[in-house]
Amino acid sequence: MNPKTGSLILVATPIGNLADISLRAIETLRQADYIAAEDTRHSGKLLKTYEISTKMISLHKFNETEKRAQLLHLMQNGSTIALISDAGTPGICDPGEDLVRACIEQNIAVRSVPGANAALTALVVSGFATSPFSFYGFLPKKRAERLTLLKTIADISHTTLFYESPHRLLDTLSMIEETMPRRRICLCRELTKLHEEITRDTAANILASYENKPVKGEIVLVIEGACLVEQTLTLSEAKALVEEYIQTGMTKNEAIKEVCRRYQIHRQSLYRTLTSN
Repeated sequence: MNPKTGSLILVATPIGNLADISLRAIETLRQADYIAAEDTRHSGKLLKTYEISTKMISLHKFNETEKRAQLLHLMQNGSTIALISDAGTPGICDPGEDLVRACIEQNIAVRSVPGANAALTALVVSGFATSPFSFYGFLPKKRAERLTLLKTIADISHTTLFYESPHRLLDTLSMIEETMPRRRICLCRELTKLHEEITRDTAANILASYENKPVKGEIVLVIEGACLVEQTLTLSEAKALVEEYIQTGMTKNEAIKEVCRRYQIHRQSLYRTLTSN
C-alpha cells in the first residue's frame, strides 16, 4: 500500500434521534478531508448540530459512477474520506457498498466507526431469535418478485428482516398474510424518533390496525423463523389451519399437503385428526 494513499472511513450516523452519535464519529467527521454523503442537505443538519465544517461531496445512486471516480482520485492522492449515509451505517442498501469494493480493489484502506443500524435495532427489540438471521435489504419493487421472495422466506427456519417503504407496506403485509398467515412479525416504524412504533402480531392484525390511518416513516419488518412456529403447532391447531386454507380456495388435500409441508407434520397423523370427528 502506498504510504501517501488516503483512506475511506465508514461513519455510522443516527437513524432518527440526533443524540445517537458517538464522540469518535463526531471527531472523525471533523478531521476528515471530505465527507461523502447521500444527501448533503439532509446530512447538513447533523453537521450543523455538531459544528462540523468539513466539505461535503454528494454520492447517491444517480451520480455514483462519476463521484466514485472523484473520491478514489482524492484518496489515491492522500485524502481521508468519511462516508456517511442518510441514516445509520453506510454501505447497507446505498452507493457506499460499491465504493468500499472499489477501495479494496485499489488497495485503499477501509475503516469503520460503528454505530446505529436500523436492521439490528429492529432485530434485537423483536423478541425473535437473533442467531442466525437473514437480512434482505429492501424487498423487490415488482409485486411478482416480492411474492416469490416471501414464499421463499416462508420456509426459512430462522429470523428474517428487511426494509420496506410506506407506500408498499400494506401490499407487502397482505402478501405475508397470504404466505405466512400464522407467522408472528414485528413491524418497527420510525425507530428512535418521537413517534416510534413497534408492533408484534400477525400480518392480518397489523393490516387491520392500519385500516383508518396513513402509513408514514421508515419501516423495518422482522419475521419469525418457521421452525419456531413448527415447534408449537399442535394437531388441533393444524386442523384449524387446514380449514383456514380451505376457505382461501384450496381443496382439502391441497390444504393438508401445505400444512404438513410447512410445519413438518406427518400427513397420516393429520388425516387421522381430521377424520376423528
